[in-house]
Amino acid sequence: MGVELTPAEIDAYLLSAPRAILCVTRDDRPPLPLPMWFGWAEGCIVMHTLASSRKVPHIRRHPEVSCLVESGEDYYSLKAVLVLGHCDVVDDPGEVKRWIERMNESKPLYRQLRPSSWPEHLQRHYAKPRVALVVTPVSITSWDFAKICR
Repeated sequence: MGVELTPAEIDAYLLSAPRAILCVTRDDRPPLPLPMWFGWAEGCIVMHTLASSRKVPHIRRHPEVSCLVESGEDYYSLKAVLVLGHCDVVDDPGEVKRWIERMNESKPLYRQLRPSSWPEHLQRHYAKPRVALVVTPVSITSWDFAKICR
């Protein structure tokens, strides 16, 4: 028996995991790994960020990204899904809103993690224009070392 996750296990894992590490290519600099909240919707990794975020121009220039979702505290509990794919930056406010709604629907956990109210300076910060980042997988690799013990 291999250590790969089945498609159903991948879906369940990506729907339950709180964070992904998005790796972005930068010109003449090492790749930049960024922890991001994400959704798994319509077979895509979905994230959103401020339109003015520094990662956005990097992604526009180099849309091939990787997303790693991992967990485990010891060798036999290591589990991960690695998505290599193409990231589209969605600018249209209506489409951004729809992708954010899809992300929130796929991750009810985020409603529990967010504060019920924000200080005024954070309300202003999060009210700025946002973009959606939609990663369409080219390949998905997975492993669950707990399967070694079975």
